[in-house]
Amino acid sequence: GTENVLRACCVLNIPYVVYTSSVAAVGPNTSHEPMLRGNEDTKYSGEVELPYGKTKAMAEKLVLEANGKKMSNGGKLTTCVIRANTVYGEKATYLQELYLFAKARNNVLNYVEPENTERNSIYVGNVAWMHVLAARNLQLKPDLLAGQVYYSYDDTPTRKGFLIRHQLLSSMDPSVRLGSHIPYWKMWLMIQLHRIIKVILYPFWKPQPFLNLPLLNTIVTTFSYETDKASRHFGYKPLFTWEES
Repeated sequence: GTENVLRACCVLNIPYVVYTSSVAAVGPNTSHEPMLRGNEDTKYSGEVELPYGKTKAMAEKLVLEANGKKMSNGGKLTTCVIRANTVYGEKATYLQELYLFAKARNNVLNYVEPENTERNSIYVGNVAWMHVLAARNLQLKPDLLAGQVYYSYDDTPTRKGFLIRHQLLSSMDPSVRLGSHIPYWKMWLMIQLHRIIKVILYPFWKPQPFLNLPLLNTIVTTFSYETDKASRHFGYKPLFTWEES
């Protein structure tokens, strides 16, 4: 899909592309090495494990390689990449699902992440605003933004993901309270049991999709960044504060 979009831009002479990527294009990787407060220049080695991250990494490569490519009118294509992290907002499906699960469990919100993990979350309106500014400045300052990668960020605290989710949900419904930590071994066992049940019952019944090991390993691995590159390159400042978000 990304390849077709880039090809269409060259044929139709659309000179600017801002590609929405994801931190999943970088990691965590198969060896589950943590990244603590990295930035766009941090070298993070290893193979990305989840299919979503693999396709995002491939798409990023195509977009950056297309920068400077000749269009049909003789002009050049100019591209940049924005890597979004966990995006939350008023209609975030995963937050709605977590809320429903909590209500079904007597308002208790249990969590998988261990105490020492750290993640970045960002409000959807700020991600959108970053894209608007990047698209505008890609035209005004192409030499600066061309071929660049930017992590999305705002004033949302960089900390344990389950604390952010608890604060968001409890601000909407004060009865939602933080439950207990589900240990890794228990989740690992549940995943394996689910896989066995799925194989046995497959001809008669197809169980609902469940958490898989690569996703579990992603959840329990610290992967956070600290950057001001978007501010330096195109004057990005969050439109919405953490309190407003």
